[in-house]
Amino acid sequence: MVRLKVDLPQLAGAQYVRLLRDRPMHMVCEIRLHGKPAYLKLFRNGDPADTVRRTEARLHEAAQALGQGQDAVVLPLHSVPDQGVLVLEAAPGAPSATVLASARATRRAWLLGRIGSWLLRLTAPSRERGTFGPRFWLTMAEERLLTAEGDWIDRELVAGHMAQLRAEAFQLRGASVERAASHGDLTPDNIFWDETTGRMTGIDMQGGAMIPVALDIARLLAWLEGRRPSPAAETIDGIAAADFDALVSVPGLLAEDQRPILRFLIGVMMLGYYLYCPRQPRRRGLLAEAMRNWIR
Repeated sequence: MVRLKVDLPQLAGAQYVRLLRDRPMHMVCEIRLHGKPAYLKLFRNGDPADTVRRTEARLHEAAQALGQGQDAVVLPLHSVPDQGVLVLEAAPGAPSATVLASARATRRAWLLGRIGSWLLRLTAPSRERGTFGPRFWLTMAEERLLTAEGDWIDRELVAGHMAQLRAEAFQLRGASVERAASHGDLTPDNIFWDETTGRMTGIDMQGGAMIPVALDIARLLAWLEGRRPSPAAETIDGIAAADFDALVSVPGLLAEDQRPILRFLIGVMMLGYYLYCPRQPRRRGLLAEAMRNWIR
């Protein structure tokens, strides 16, 4: 661990396995600690110590909500806030993305419903009603578009998509929104499924802001749409109808009056993912088709 310059007695003898992510804001690597797999995060943001403390607090809060039985979240093993270091246990099983990729239709629907049940349990203790601010999400979409460059962008499609987002944002001003301390980055890569035990475990849950419950659902559905083998024949708000129904129909997950907010946020997430994949033409093509279906 010398290469990481981490002064932590509890990591004495830890073995570096591989680097998983190295970005300006944080680094993640896999290690072996006392013979078991673990993950070390090194935060590099403006206040790494605060990020470590908030992440620890959020994970323990999520663990209390989930119960750490069949629904769980990875927990911290050690931390050095002053050095921006947080060591986390490994999640059992495999990423849901891997399982979903090979699952047949019935199994896929069941697993998406299982993710929805996990999200419902996570959000249940903190749910509250507030006022939706579509301008925030619209501004985020506009800023992403301003920084996107390249002749690969279908400017006509994006312009039409933004026009529809603006129209729906106007209609949603002041709408009642259901918020909760949710996952924040709910993708199938961040939810592990253990087939042997039936345990579902969340990872990558930094921060504890109250966000629309619909946001995590929108992110997950938009992520899935960009990784389909081919566009779906039947869609709801640009999403394969089977996936949409499997997740949204989980009893208690999303109130009926939240559907317009979900649709709007799906549009925001689709555009974000589309602009994020300049070197992934296949994924970009799937998202472009999803955006066309969303506009309709």
